Amino acid sequence: MRRTLKALIFAALALVLSAPAHLLADTVTYNLTLTPSAGSLYGGTGSITLDGAPLTSGISDYTVSNSKLLDVSFQIDGQTFDLAGADGNTLVRFLNGQLNDITFSEMIGNSPNRYTFHSTSGYAFYYNDGQAASYGTFRAALSGTSPVPEPSSLALLATGILGGSGELYRRLRLARASAL
Repeated sequence: MRRTLKALIFAALALVLSAPAHLLADTVTYNLTLTPSAGSLYGGTGSITLDGAPLTSGISDYTVSNSKLLDVSFQIDGQTFDLAGADGNTLVRFLNGQLNDITFSEMIGNSPNRYTFHSTSGYAFYYNDGQAASYGTFRAALSGTSPVPEPSSLALLATGILGGSGELYRRLRLARASAL
């Protein structure tokens, strides 16, 4: 009986401790819709892919330098802007689990069309060497299902195994005491 109990406890601990570190955070993708304001010409779509879901309270920053920003891509006016061509430090910020800010800039071509995505819920697309611009708002929607927090699931399973082991030990001990 004690061997069985020890084996169950060891199995529960091994299950939790052997969980790979990459299970701590799944990738999360948000699809973006860019809607031009009145008088502006260009809207589009985009997406951001993050290493892990944002915190539900406080600030969550995703950048290339902290290895949490995996991809950024926008399509506007038939042009694609992505993280590989970004100028400066791209930042995606969440506040209390909600997308709060995206700072992104990229120039394309010799008479550069420039795409700037900055401040809460707004974007600006400059074209013809910055002589004209299109402004608008963006909306973000989580793509697919939310990530499953695997280590939490494994910890819950281990807790159940430990609780079951304790109950088994208690019942067997009572059964042995009543048999005497």
